Amino acid sequence: MDMNIFTLIGQIVVLVIILLVALCFITTILGLYLLKKDKLIFPKLLLFTLNLTYTTIKNVSRLLQLDDLMVDRISIDLRNRLNKLEFENTKAEDVIIVLPHCLRDTTCPAVLGESGLECVKCGKCSIGIIKKISEQKNIDVYIVPGSSFIKNILKQRKFKAVIGVACPLDLNLAMTSLHDFTPQGVYLLTDGCINTTVDVEEVIDLINKTLPATNYSINDFKEE
Repeated sequence: MDMNIFTLIGQIVVLVIILLVALCFITTILGLYLLKKDKLIFPKLLLFTLNLTYTTIKNVSRLLQLDDLMVDRISIDLRNRLNKLEFENTKAEDVIIVLPHCLRDTTCPAVLGESGLECVKCGKCSIGIIKKISEQKNIDVYIVPGSSFIKNILKQRKFKAVIGVACPLDLNLAMTSLHDFTPQGVYLLTDGCINTTVDVEEVIDLINKTLPATNYSINDFKEE
């Protein structure tokens, strides 16, 4: 009798493992299809399975020496698409931008305040341009050195949507934690602790889409 119970438990465990592997495989395939074909297939279901299998896919990717950030990029892209319409119907004053401090130049003169670095728009990095355009739409910009500052922002500033910039791993985790809002993410083109880069045009495009819709560009502020 005991042997039958253990056998049954063993069979259930094996079945669960098989189902989990199958779920990871299907999630990865659908996610890659999303990235390559620019299409959404069962987006909410895919997001659910991504959250469910996130750690497993990451571990398997590392084991097979694959790019484990792939699942983060898929999740970011999926959340961007799911939130796109709601974001574009959000007033600019209800939007904030959160940038990582690693975007700044090594000679950055900004000082650290309660809500992050206080940019002086010195022109040495891309943050200044983003801040100048954001100011035209009354969007607050926060340059943060860590997640603790985001918690301070949540306490001090009411907002409905957020444009976030970070490395894929941190950005995915941040967008997941901000699911009660309407996040749009842009991940860094180069990672690191200093002198990272981002597609500034992509960030500006998101700024322009907030209400009222505008058409600002980098060239509008180059000579300032």
